[in-house]
Amino acid sequence: MIPTCGPRQRASCRLPALLALAAVLALATLLVAPASGCGADPAHGRPFPLEIPTERLTADFWIGRAAGCEQVLLTPPAVAGQNGRVIAAGPGLHDPAALPARLPRAMVTHLVEGLAAGNRARPVIDGAEAADLTATLALDRIPAEVTPRYALAVRRADLRTFPSAARGRLKPGDTDIDRYQESALFPGTAVAVLHESRDGLWAFVMAPLYAAWVATDALAVGERKTVFDYAATASRVVTGPAVRTVHAPLAPPLSEIVLDMGVAVPEVTDWPLTTPVNGQGALGALVVRLPTRAADGTLAVQPALLPRGADTHDGPLPVSRANLLRQAFKFVGERYCWGHGGSGRDCSGFVAECHRSLGLVLPRNSKDQAACTASFRRTVIPGTADRDQRLAALADLAPGDLIHVPGHVMMVVGADELGPWIIHDSHAATVRGPDGKALRLPTNSVVVCPLEPLLRDDGASLIDSITVLQRYLPGAPLP
Repeated sequence: MIPTCGPRQRASCRLPALLALAAVLALATLLVAPASGCGADPAHGRPFPLEIPTERLTADFWIGRAAGCEQVLLTPPAVAGQNGRVIAAGPGLHDPAALPARLPRAMVTHLVEGLAAGNRARPVIDGAEAADLTATLALDRIPAEVTPRYALAVRRADLRTFPSAARGRLKPGDTDIDRYQESALFPGTAVAVLHESRDGLWAFVMAPLYAAWVATDALAVGERKTVFDYAATASRVVTGPAVRTVHAPLAPPLSEIVLDMGVAVPEVTDWPLTTPVNGQGALGALVVRLPTRAADGTLAVQPALLPRGADTHDGPLPVSRANLLRQAFKFVGERYCWGHGGSGRDCSGFVAECHRSLGLVLPRNSKDQAACTASFRRTVIPGTADRDQRLAALADLAPGDLIHVPGHVMMVVGADELGPWIIHDSHAATVRGPDGKALRLPTNSVVVCPLEPLLRDDGASLIDSITVLQRYLPGAPLP
């Protein structure tokens, strides 16, 4: 079976096969399922519509069907308060700025060993089977007391289970699932450096959403105050799936740096138009500050340019269901990437980044997102709930709410005669075909589809696997 979960879901990675149909497929050439009513069998669910009207693949369609969708739900102070509650409740969230000046060896050892333990039995392909990855952890070099150093990420960089680029594949030739890929750091992320690998090429860091290994050359170490002041002054928020700084041949470390959705960087609003930035005038661009790494690994913050037409915003977007849907639909068709590998993201990374562009903090992994008790509403569906009970709970959801099954998370976009519709980042899908039999669909991307026709690998409805319904946006608009 093909898993669709994000990292850390090691025990729950026997996932239901999910999903739908990518917007980029030639839908009109596929078999058409029955129209309204869709031949639904109440005992077994609806078949999957193999022709999806184009408008249902757009945010505007669903926004137009939801009353009050444009209403702003949280003020900036309320967002800050909500984030504080989510961070305090966790799980999986950290505050590197709150670390004491010294940490006991046992704490750091626990973090490093705990991450590795979940993957130790995974096969390693690419000729690395004989490598003793645990030896690279250098646990014997952790001192009795660890003094954290602080750094900013200077580029998008993989967060790994082990200090190694060896791929943890389940089968030869698997290009999409790397079990040793945990997540990613993004430019400007503040981290605490707690340990180094035996060869010094990797650093074990505590980041706000993860603790894992990252390549040392992706970090620039600086004074604690400088590192955390950078994050505090970040005001220009990336609202597109990703943007790039302009090509800068005179300053390669600042040239075409990828900034993913939700990344915030400090903007310089008073830069003189007569002063070039890395050989280019600022008349048609935004001046921002980005961290760079000097030859000795130390931090320098320097000006760079973003195209003025790039998809960014002065501060986070207003918190509304319409904005959350618009952000989600910007990813439709993007390839699924386990643990933020490659240039994409997985199911929980997709959900977290959509919220982050609205200024809202979510845990990184689907399991942690589902377990967070600080959301505005969290409904746990008992395993004994029958189908009618589950459908009734689903009917109470609003656009932007989250649906969790073991190891996977989906976002509600609305409902029509086919029942609830979702958007999610999926590796593969099994659906009920027009003949009632299970049908495997290639997805491997962010897709939009009705929920009811989705099946588990055993042919049961995916609805029967729902564990938690989550709402990170309040249910009523502000007055």
